[in-house]
Amino acid sequence: MFIQCQWLIATLLWLVARTEADQILVINPFEMHSQCLLMTPYIEALARRGHQLTVIHAFELCKPIENVRFIRIMDDYEANTDIAEFLYSSTVSKWREAVSIRNYMIKASLNILQNVEVQALLRSNATFDMVVVEPGFTDVMFAFSTHFNASLVGLATCGADWNLNNLMGHDSSPLLEPMLPLGLKAVDSLWSRIYNFYYISEEWLLMQLVFLPKQRQLHDHFFGHLDQSFSEIRQNFALILLNQHFSLFAARPSVPGMIEVAGMHVPLEDPPLTADLKLFIDEAPHGVIYFSLGFDLQTKDLPRETVQMLMDTFEAMPQRVIWKFESNPSAKISGNIYMGGLLPQQAILAHPNVKLFICHGGMLSIIEAAYYAKPVLGFPLFYDQFRNIDRLVVEGAAHILDINAVDREELAETIQRMIKQPEYQQNALFVSKRFRDQPMPPLETAIYWTEYVLRYKGARHMRVSTSHIKLIDYYCLDKLLMIFLRLSFVVGVVFAALSKWTHALDWLTKMALRLQGIQRAA
Repeated sequence: MFIQCQWLIATLLWLVARTEADQILVINPFEMHSQCLLMTPYIEALARRGHQLTVIHAFELCKPIENVRFIRIMDDYEANTDIAEFLYSSTVSKWREAVSIRNYMIKASLNILQNVEVQALLRSNATFDMVVVEPGFTDVMFAFSTHFNASLVGLATCGADWNLNNLMGHDSSPLLEPMLPLGLKAVDSLWSRIYNFYYISEEWLLMQLVFLPKQRQLHDHFFGHLDQSFSEIRQNFALILLNQHFSLFAARPSVPGMIEVAGMHVPLEDPPLTADLKLFIDEAPHGVIYFSLGFDLQTKDLPRETVQMLMDTFEAMPQRVIWKFESNPSAKISGNIYMGGLLPQQAILAHPNVKLFICHGGMLSIIEAAYYAKPVLGFPLFYDQFRNIDRLVVEGAAHILDINAVDREELAETIQRMIKQPEYQQNALFVSKRFRDQPMPPLETAIYWTEYVLRYKGARHMRVSTSHIKLIDYYCLDKLLMIFLRLSFVVGVVFAALSKWTHALDWLTKMALRLQGIQRAA
């Protein structure tokens, strides 16, 4: 017994020592505060467990974390200017969306690859056990893992799509998980299936003809010295953490290396409110409406007429309104409106007197609305926001309006209907209960599988590769051949029987005619 205890203690000490020695490089090229909010708890948790982290990031407002080295990337190539012009545009098409994302990612990637500190890091003798990246549209960044001979892990902010599935060797039906959900239809009929096949085929062409060639050019320029090709490196993922969950988004087939961790940024205990906000919400006799368009699209950048329409609508409401507003309003505001640039969104949503959440439909906002059981009135504008809000619409906990077309009367009527009809709140509570019912907190799930990959040095046993499957087996050609042969046999038998039956009828007809001729002659 004593020897067994000694062995157990020695094993635990070895695991702890190895855990503390792990070097992790985190790369996030987007200057988007939502990604900062998602990544920060993950980085903090890894740091608390003794891992040594280097974080390459473009976040302006992210807080520093103790014992973590940060390399701040500046927007030298003005990537954010291009994406801002696109975000604030009232007209969106899939081709324009793809080209805008392509241009943004080229400039965001150059911001990193041309950075002096990053270049010094690449030329140094630094070693890393793992590289963590945002896998969506950041393909050139995957080469950091090959350069440092490290395991490659993705943290997908917007959840899964057919491209991420392919990166993990998971060739499931692309009809259900597009990259750009704008315009996709529900697969509920033969026509919708045909339409979506065309939609995804167009998307595949965009990926192959518009996006990947530019990423390949960047790769060849900065990482052309690597033994592995651009295409081979894209298949190196050991793990992708998905910011989604089947209880909230559509259930999906998966593989061992794709783990759902939606809600990993939500703290286990409700965050506290500031004193003035708490008083403002507590003393609202008719409840509170919280309005925020996130960090990427700001209220101050909306057309002046739209802002005035929102102001007039909110001032006439019996409810109090908390409005995320990034600058001083041009006119005096009503006493029932609280404005602020940086608001504690989760603390606000956690308060029971908040009756409705009006938002843009960003992934984190929808997850937080589901977690805190708040009905959502959505103003989607870009990328995955339409899909995100639509998931709550299906559950009866949300409604969608077009912020570029809605008028004061329609907005006021929709808000009051959603607050007064109990179905919206009841459905939101049901979604929240279902979403919270998980065997372990999402952040713990993310950390467990990250360390699992570290423990098993890339966990190659988790990977699925279609290249390991014969073409006949992958497409079930043997089964299709057998079905074709059986159908051919059945059809052949039927035709043979019909042919013989036709010949028999012809013979009987001839015999009848012959008998008639004999009778007439007699």
